[in-house]
Amino acid sequence: MTPAAFKRFFWALALSLLVHLIVTFGPSIPLPEYQPDPVMEASIRPLPPPPPAVKKPRPRPRLAPRKPPEPATSGSPPAPESVVAAEPEQASAATQEEPSPPAPPESIIAEEAPITLPEHAEIRYTLYKGRDGFPVGKAVHTWKREGKSYSITQIAEASGIVSFFYSGRHVQISQGVITASGMQPDSYWVQRGQRADRTDTAKFDWNDRQLTFGTGSDTRTVRLPDGTQDLLSFLYQLAFAPPLEGSTRLHITTGRKLGNYGYESRGEETLETPLGLIKTLRIAQLRQEGEENTEIWLATEYHYLPLKIRFTDKQGSVMEQTAAAIDIK
Repeated sequence: MTPAAFKRFFWALALSLLVHLIVTFGPSIPLPEYQPDPVMEASIRPLPPPPPAVKKPRPRPRLAPRKPPEPATSGSPPAPESVVAAEPEQASAATQEEPSPPAPPESIIAEEAPITLPEHAEIRYTLYKGRDGFPVGKAVHTWKREGKSYSITQIAEASGIVSFFYSGRHVQISQGVITASGMQPDSYWVQRGQRADRTDTAKFDWNDRQLTFGTGSDTRTVRLPDGTQDLLSFLYQLAFAPPLEGSTRLHITTGRKLGNYGYESRGEETLETPLGLIKTLRIAQLRQEGEENTEIWLATEYHYLPLKIRFTDKQGSVMEQTAAAIDIK
């Protein structure tokens, strides 16, 4: 435990003992009416009826039919198949004896996947610290979709006695569009306080294939890999095309760095939550022992929205957020 953490723990313990002594041996003092913290006791209300089960096929590229190879003539080997289509003049010369099959329509080559995510969803989480699940705060995810444009906002803050030592809010915002392959963020912004040196940003330039990220004015630009996500959009990328089996890899930026992470399905699990028993698909990060780890439980009957998220740091400390309420419109 660091000196700063020990100091906070000592003052918290002293404050708790002082309050206990005053309540037990001190004079009777009228107290204001106690208002329970909504985070500590989540109200349970019925969810909207689940959407009809729709099998969401993962988009796969379809290739144009290849021209069958011509029979080999004596003295010359057969020409290798070309993956890239020939230029118009080359194609004309190569097809004088046998016409090539007509090119398939563009809609067949790049078929758009249906958008199954709702237009609006709000998920209210309780934040827990440690493996014993001590409640330390709350968070709200707000998902909005207008046509193919989307925005995701998360606001997290401490609550209860923890708020005496940790003030302020942790805000994340992701904006972009939805393509046939899923989330395509345009910008990501995260604020860990009011100072500029605690604000991280990421700008996605898909035309020039460049990603610019950094803190304040300290930024850098790198090549933008296909399918790159941010810390918010990747949760909904899993919801857009959940990996029902096998594994997948994603490039993800935190606003401070860009990394490549592997995830795999751990099968279906039924979780007991403040909302009752809910069926989920558990997704776990592929990692080496002693590294950070993230696990996500997607609610299979509610658009595969993230029901529970667990983060374990390199020291084994656990931070978890579990949905206490879900509103879908």
